[in-house]
Amino acid sequence: GGLIIVQGSSSSRRGSANNGSRNRNNLRCGRTVWDTDERQRDIYCPVHGNAKTMAIRQYEDVPVPENANHLLIKIEASTVSPKDSVTRLKGDSDTPPSPPVPGFQIVGTIAVIGSNVPPKAFAEGDRIAALLPNGGGNAKYVSIPHTAAVLLPEDASHEDIICLVANYMTAYQCLKLAKKDAMPLTNANVLITGGSGPVGQALVELAIREGAKVYATAHKMHRDHLTRLGARWFPVKPKKWLPQLEGKMDVVIDGLCIDGYESSYRALTPEGTLVCNAGNESALHLQDDPDRDWMTDAGEWLNVQKAKYVWSNAIFYDLNESYGQNPKMFGHELHYLICKLQRGEINPKVAGRVSLNQVPKAQKLIENGLPNGTVVCLPWKKLDPKQKVKVEKLSTKK
Repeated sequence: GGLIIVQGSSSSRRGSANNGSRNRNNLRCGRTVWDTDERQRDIYCPVHGNAKTMAIRQYEDVPVPENANHLLIKIEASTVSPKDSVTRLKGDSDTPPSPPVPGFQIVGTIAVIGSNVPPKAFAEGDRIAALLPNGGGNAKYVSIPHTAAVLLPEDASHEDIICLVANYMTAYQCLKLAKKDAMPLTNANVLITGGSGPVGQALVELAIREGAKVYATAHKMHRDHLTRLGARWFPVKPKKWLPQLEGKMDVVIDGLCIDGYESSYRALTPEGTLVCNAGNESALHLQDDPDRDWMTDAGEWLNVQKAKYVWSNAIFYDLNESYGQNPKMFGHELHYLICKLQRGEINPKVAGRVSLNQVPKAQKLIENGLPNGTVVCLPWKKLDPKQKVKVEKLSTKK
């Protein structure tokens, strides 16, 4: 249960300072009551645009694997992220977004194994994690290629493993890329742009645990939380932090690309490393800047080309590409993070656990940069009767 909290405060704090009033910026998740209906259900967006167009689709039966090389996964948990909102909002209002069903990371159980899946590779009931480049995670079931499934350890019981699949894996791998000869970041100056997002918070936590001196940019409402984590807070706009940090950072991890990485590059020492988290999406990408024009966009594009092809100390990172290049290493590192999670050595922050028909409201809050932590979708949580989301009844989804 719990709330999506709008400020940089503990996720256990209920409501606003005015306890008697109803805060429209909070999503009350309530006590978790599970749905026993085994049929497929998802939340989808029929056209680009407002979250109000999203609808629940209720199917008549349980789906089957889409082809013989697929696994049908019964989803325990998936993510609600800025990427979902970006996908829905960026495009022609007359066309459906691709993908129409949000949710780019899942944890779940194998329900059915396709006939061409290598024998003994998987068993029904095995728990897996997966990245879904084509979305589809905000549903009770999804069909995925067997090569996309990462088996979880048998003792992996922690409910927050979903937070590791994208956010902590991204943070861990970005920090690994930033290290010189695998040296620890102890006493290194590390700047994280977008420190309030789930990936940013994971970066702050992991870098602090290595003994780094961490600086993080974020909206002011997240200042107290980042300070409690051990970071020094700065506003998001580079003109607010670059004068103090220019030329002083050993590592910069930039998930915002506000000015084509130019300010982040200028913050580096001569021997410093810039990691461009190119696959990251942020609520900032959804907000209109009145100062932007075609010259600004062209300048940023040019800076990105410099970062890719000219700056020798810039590295581009993408989570899905990392998995595709070395699935075995991805699995090993995920298992390592699960071990640390279960020992209490890392502490993911969950902003809320939502049902399928709470996803549209959760996306709206994310668009405003409000949730403090990861928003988790629980597809088998009973629908919230207070959410005015249309339900469409459809024939079986194959």
